[in-house]
Amino acid sequence: MAWGKGWEWSTIEDILMVSKDIIDDSIEKYRFFGINGLVENRYEGHNNKMTAQEEKAVIEFVRSHFVRNTKAVIKFIAGKFGKLYSKEGIREFLRAHGFVYKKPKGVPWKHPSVEEQKIVINELTGRIEECSNDEDKQIYFVDGSGFDHNVKIGYGWIEKGKEQFIKTNTGREKINVNGAYNPVNQKVICIEHEENVNQQSNIKLVDKIIENSFTDLWMRRRRKLYLVMDNAKYNHGKLFIEHLKQISKEKGIKIEVIYLPAYSPNLNLIERLWKYSKNVLQVYYEKKEKFKWKIKEFFEKDVKDKLIKLELKTFIGTKFQIING
Repeated sequence: MAWGKGWEWSTIEDILMVSKDIIDDSIEKYRFFGINGLVENRYEGHNNKMTAQEEKAVIEFVRSHFVRNTKAVIKFIAGKFGKLYSKEGIREFLRAHGFVYKKPKGVPWKHPSVEEQKIVINELTGRIEECSNDEDKQIYFVDGSGFDHNVKIGYGWIEKGKEQFIKTNTGREKINVNGAYNPVNQKVICIEHEENVNQQSNIKLVDKIIENSFTDLWMRRRRKLYLVMDNAKYNHGKLFIEHLKQISKEKGIKIEVIYLPAYSPNLNLIERLWKYSKNVLQVYYEKKEKFKWKIKEFFEKDVKDKLIKLELKTFIGTKFQIING
């Protein structure tokens, strides 16, 4: 009645001396069971306890659906079993059965089968092991990414009841980075530019990889470079492929490109480097020039620091995630 008259929730809570959750629970009970359900056993209590079979059905419901809040579970139980649980009761139920409240991970809507992913993972794992035992063999995971000239706002500790404000930019400008990551020695090699990744930037990147990864090229040694890349058109471009052949011919380095299946970013370890670096770099910089300089400094200098290399080794690792869903 008070809410219907336009009273604020805070005022209603103060008058009734109850919490917002109790008010919400009463509204839900009225919605599902009417006035009789609202007053039924009001003073004697009501046994809402589910049977083991009902609990099993609820658990399966939460597992098979993306449940954004407890209301969805309350509605499911009320509609299917005619029992009403409070928000806190559902929270306790979910925690007791191993559920936690966290963000889901986005995955490509179309991705390779589990079997195909396992085949690729076996090949990549074998190549990493091969390069770990032979310094004349190198493996790099290659891809490009855009860094927005804006703040990446995440979770942080803020005093209860207070707000914390962070400066942001328009987010319309970005710096593109074409990069390569070696999981054996945590070496990072990047080219920063404002245009999109293309064959020319790929050529510059490979030249930089050769320059920074192979020494004593005048000596006759059997060297090999594995490049793990996605199936973007510029990675198959004639200009780029001819350049790889020319390197092999002139410098005696055999280059093998391992193309990943479409829609499989989970198989490219450099994706984890981008996630790590964006958490570090996408903070507030008033001028784009300073932001660009910070990106260059990070990929040219900071990633060589022993502590950061150790962090990358832990954060990125060499274990691959399989998408199944």
